[in-house]
Amino acid sequence: MLTTLVLVLAGITAWCVASLALALIVGPMVRKADNAAGAERAMGSHERRPLTGAISLPLVH
Repeated sequence: MLTTLVLVLAGITAWCVASLALALIVGPMVRKADNAAGAERAMGSHERRPLTGAISLPLVH
């Protein structure tokens, strides 16, 4: 019983550590690619839009 509990908690901890490591490795690479794409787009357009392809919604003031 105690061994099973320890193994489950160790598995959850390992999953969390692996997820954090992946985010710390992949995150800066994605950010660098977004910044490069944003710099290319900024030269042609003055309007700032998110790089996620989100649909722009009209804002009512």
